[in-house]
Amino acid sequence: MDIDISVLEDIGFTNAQIKVYLTIIELGETKTGEIIRKTKLHSSVVYNALNWLIEEGLASFILKGEIKYFYATDPSNLLKFIEDKKERIEKILPNLMIKRNSVKPKQEAQVFLGWKGIYAAFNKILEVLPKNSEYIAFGAGFEEQYTEEAKHFFREYQKKRALKKYKIKIIVNESTRKQVKKYQWYPKFGKPEYRYVQGFAPVGVIIFGDNIMHVAFEETPVAVIISSKQISSSFRRMFYNMWEYAKV
Repeated sequence: MDIDISVLEDIGFTNAQIKVYLTIIELGETKTGEIIRKTKLHSSVVYNALNWLIEEGLASFILKGEIKYFYATDPSNLLKFIEDKKERIEKILPNLMIKRNSVKPKQEAQVFLGWKGIYAAFNKILEVLPKNSEYIAFGAGFEEQYTEEAKHFFREYQKKRALKKYKIKIIVNESTRKQVKKYQWYPKFGKPEYRYVQGFAPVGVIIFGDNIMHVAFEETPVAVIISSKQISSSFRRMFYNMWEYAKV
């Protein structure tokens, strides 16, 4: 029966510790020589892994004469292992929160020029914004007005953005409704929720976390990312105020 070792990686096991742990589960009481042959790890690596497993209560040994035989303890001890980690984290959380709250919010602006810059700017959104987050924007335009390079960029970006499963809402001017309807979204990559406003709405603005990005796809495309909780909060309030009265 296959075991999903990624679960063990996720809770803090190294690759060597996983190999040694699964080996002593499979072999039962066994000597270090057998573990070394089975795992093909260096003896010092095996001993370090065994010592760690013993310290965490996941392995033990018995002496037969002067020879140690190692074995895995009840696998349900993995749950205790996780609980111990949780307790240790809970002890340091108050101090971590104090340190975090003592730091003034960072405010900065970055300018990205050209297509390499545009890729870097949009990748920053994917890096900063956690999975399943809100992704709100004022539309920047539609495919028919873009160059082939811009079209390729947006197709690739949609793929990456779809993996994040963002909740995407976009406000555009009523005058562009026909363009939105004609726009060929790629269904498997998801489709944003659009709303329309009469008159004027900002163009090419994305609000993500404590950041906003202004982008313009001109002959030399440019993006400016402003990192400011105050400014992003202001734009977010404006967006949702407009969203309430915007038409579907």
